[in-house]
Amino acid sequence: MNGMLLRQRTALWLGVAGAALGLVAGVVQATLGAQIPEWSGYKNNPFGLGVLTVSLCLVALVGAVTLGRIPLPTPHRLAAAMGLLIPGLLCFTTVGVLWYLPGGLLLAATVLAVRAGETHESRHFVVTHWLSGLVSVLGLFELMLAVGTGAGWMAAIGIVGGIAVVLAPWVPSKLLRMTLLTLGTVPFALLTWWSIASPLLAVIALGLGAVATRRRTPVLATGRDS
Repeated sequence: MNGMLLRQRTALWLGVAGAALGLVAGVVQATLGAQIPEWSGYKNNPFGLGVLTVSLCLVALVGAVTLGRIPLPTPHRLAAAMGLLIPGLLCFTTVGVLWYLPGGLLLAATVLAVRAGETHESRHFVVTHWLSGLVSVLGLFELMLAVGTGAGWMAAIGIVGGIAVVLAPWVPSKLLRMTLLTLGTVPFALLTWWSIASPLLAVIALGLGAVATRRRTPVLATGRDS
């Protein structure tokens, strides 16, 4: 087994372990967070943060399982790495000490996933698709805004919308990209119209998403650009 394949396989199992432990941490936060604040980070909305953690860990699990495909095209591998990195970083803010072990595993898996391929191919992909990555980052901001609302149903809409924005730039169909961006941002912006943050985020995400859609965008189903 060559070094790249070994790193990809190791990233797979570290990612699965991190996602599984993260799911447990999210469930504990949602159900017992208020009773164990020293472990769960003294959060004001443990249920919402627990649900967000579980949602992100499902994304991480998909990213990890993707690494089981051999050979794996560069766009797929880096998408899987992002699927590990985003929950790995973001959930340090959602469940406190409970995230130390799963977070460490996911970050280690991210590094190995990135290194499980040719460096020049990875660099080219990042340079070509940085704008799509920026749109996904805006989706993370929406996730955090959603949790901060404190309202269960409103937070749920924001969480689903944020995940849609994160994924939107990377789907094959241009129509589907803009549909996900619109459905991911507009409903939450309308529900939180009194806040400048969410309407502004919607405008920026839709604008950048439209620009990214006109540019070369990865088609994850084929591993090629469109």
